[in-house]
Amino acid sequence: MTSNLEKMILNKNLLCRKYTTPNRPHSHNMWELIFFEKGETANTVNDVEYTANPGDVFLIGPPHTHAITFRSTPHLHRDLYYTDESVREVAAMFSEDLYDKLCSDDILHFHISSNTFQTIIRQSEKLEALAVLASMDNGGITNDELKKISISVLHFVIGLSQIKTISATPSYPKWLLDIIQRLSSPEYFTKSVEDIVSETYYSHATVSNIFREYLGVTLSEYLINLRLEHAAELLTNTSKSTLEICSAVGYDSLSYFIKQFKKKFGVTPHKYRLNTKKNQ
Repeated sequence: MTSNLEKMILNKNLLCRKYTTPNRPHSHNMWELIFFEKGETANTVNDVEYTANPGDVFLIGPPHTHAITFRSTPHLHRDLYYTDESVREVAAMFSEDLYDKLCSDDILHFHISSNTFQTIIRQSEKLEALAVLASMDNGGITNDELKKISISVLHFVIGLSQIKTISATPSYPKWLLDIIQRLSSPEYFTKSVEDIVSETYYSHATVSNIFREYLGVTLSEYLINLRLEHAAELLTNTSKSTLEICSAVGYDSLSYFIKQFKKKFGVTPHKYRLNTKKNQ
């Protein structure tokens, strides 16, 4: 791009805007969180051309030059705008050097899953509608309130990017993260240890050793804790009997379930429920 660029000067009170037209080469006075919704696009940042498809997000700002050209139509992208101060503050919540990375040629850009992307778009649409009402200055909604909500979107998107970065270069086996994620569901942590191990294609001893190395407990111990924590929730929030809860958390033996529960919580399930009711 040439040095004589058009500078896009935006009002600092502007929260968001939708575009269906290309953007000539330009620079910015604000940061833009760009969500590509329709069409294939050539998104050029600092003379590097990126292919942007629906679901892709980019964060670019004053340090960057920018242009958008269409490879297909119809096209739609949406910008959320942030001051440099806001981006600095959000970046500092993650790491001391993140702001410098955001300013570099290694820009933040990645693809967001469909469900998450649509949630963000719906939030953005609400922000846009509320901003119209706030502009009427009727005292009901203020632009400052909406800015704070908008900043929460920026924080969320940067958080998604950080998770992707960490997950891409893990210091732990990827299959371990996959199992831990699945074990957050009762449908999964109520399975037998053998069934869970069989899905990893590793031996029982290897899985247990990896769990102990990274989590400090074996898979069996990890499962017991998950099941008993869930049992405590069911005792607190449902009227299920102890026998029903025993079965619901994956135990066949009521006496063994009660023994394990008392070992963890110091009381029987029945006593735990009574104590919980007293404290409510």
